[in-house]
Amino acid sequence: MRIAIVHDALCVAGGAERLVLWMAKAFPGVPIYTSVYLPAGTFSEFRHRDVRVLPLARFIRSERQFKLLYPLWLYLIQRLDFRDFDVVLSSSTYLAKFITPAPGVKHACYLYAPFRLLWKPESYSGESLPTPVAASGMVKRIVPLLRKWDLRRTRAIPKLATSCRNMADEIQKVYSMPAAILYPPVEIPAEIPAREGTEYYLSVSRLISHKRVDIAVKACAQTGRKLVVVGDGPERAKLEQMAGEGITFAGRVSDEQLQALYRGAKGLIFPSYEDYGIVPLEAQAWGVPVIAYGKGGSLETVQESISGMFFDRQEVDSLVEALNRFEAASFDPEQIRRWVSRFDVKSFMRGLQEFVMQD
Repeated sequence: MRIAIVHDALCVAGGAERLVLWMAKAFPGVPIYTSVYLPAGTFSEFRHRDVRVLPLARFIRSERQFKLLYPLWLYLIQRLDFRDFDVVLSSSTYLAKFITPAPGVKHACYLYAPFRLLWKPESYSGESLPTPVAASGMVKRIVPLLRKWDLRRTRAIPKLATSCRNMADEIQKVYSMPAAILYPPVEIPAEIPAREGTEYYLSVSRLISHKRVDIAVKACAQTGRKLVVVGDGPERAKLEQMAGEGITFAGRVSDEQLQALYRGAKGLIFPSYEDYGIVPLEAQAWGVPVIAYGKGGSLETVQESISGMFFDRQEVDSLVEALNRFEAASFDPEQIRRWVSRFDVKSFMRGLQEFVMQD
């Protein structure tokens, strides 16, 4: 069958973009359509893929620019008819799912979450929104209309898949539609070196408000714990201002650099209320235990007292209490790796192929 993949945008190096690479491996040689592609901002592996962008995308230089022109990309992506393909796999939260394939072209959607800006707008701070405050107020006034449109268009998609039970429940709640669960995979290293002399905690995330990296920064600053913050985003300057001496901002790093950071980390701090969250799985694959906010996808990817610990409030004192409990406990890296091995690559690829190919 002739298959195409279409993803919202390739502007950052996040979990969704990582999953698109796995999708491309499940269907070798297929083209990847997207609105805007910024090679310097996302994973380097896309340079070796057949990436096709929308008209005018070549004029975009930043993620903020891209987001400001969202209505343009929404209009243009709906004009793609994919008549040269049998099936289109959309990988989406806010854009690619709105494609309108030509008659006879099947559409299967891997939906990461309901459109966050419409259904959870409170999770964004002013710094994390691409529009000025005045424009944001206008957007809020038209949200009810946009929600109705989002409901109608999403419910027209023949079949959905998503990352975990948590998100399947959210999709059912918002759209009244079932979604197959295909856990995003993680590569398990053949072996890991002994984890001795670990001194720092690690945070790996886009620096945007709803990721709540501020909790990790404040908790470590107040208690004198060392923290390495990996990632970049609109909240970076604000986070750097609240950081203490023992907190280092590494920015974007290569896969090899991240693996080295995992190997030397005492634990991963994951304070986000995440739909799923691939980062805790990556850390556990290297035998690193996780201190996670105990809601959302983390409840499915972290095993309490075996591969990590939870804190119950997105507040500094709750995280500090969890860090104290964490440091009084012990974790076996091999036991952590055995737990995370259930999220393997073969299972994901087999499930995705069946989801896309079956009627």
